[in-house]
Amino acid sequence: KNHPVFCRRKWFQGLPIKGVGVEDIAWFQPDGTEMTEEHWNQDFAKSLAVFLNGQGIRSVGPKGEQITDDSFYIIFNAYEGALDYKLPSDKYGDEWIKVLDTHENYIEEDGERYAADEMVKVQGRSVVLLKQP
Repeated sequence: KNHPVFCRRKWFQGLPIKGVGVEDIAWFQPDGTEMTEEHWNQDFAKSLAVFLNGQGIRSVGPKGEQITDDSFYIIFNAYEGALDYKLPSDKYGDEWIKVLDTHENYIEEDGERYAADEMVKVQGRSVVLLKQP
């Protein structure tokens, strides 16, 4: 399936989406807290997660219609060892489904499920992609 959230014509603005209450994009540390400007200069910035809001696509379709998609949480672990990542609070989603894990060569539309604030183990030098059901 093509996902418009990954094929944007305009870059993210980091602004709240009207009626949704969360930004179009948000960056997280492995402990589940949002990253600040200072965090980008610290070592663990190599291992982070990003929330992509499917309701936050600011482009419109060919007939002027609003484009929406699933929301995704992408975890990047550039560290050599496995790390535990805490998923963000339910503000960003109550539940997540693992759809890709590069360490396991895993691609599944309806995989393992996780709740908000739950821990996810991500192997070294790999990416895990979660989506909201």
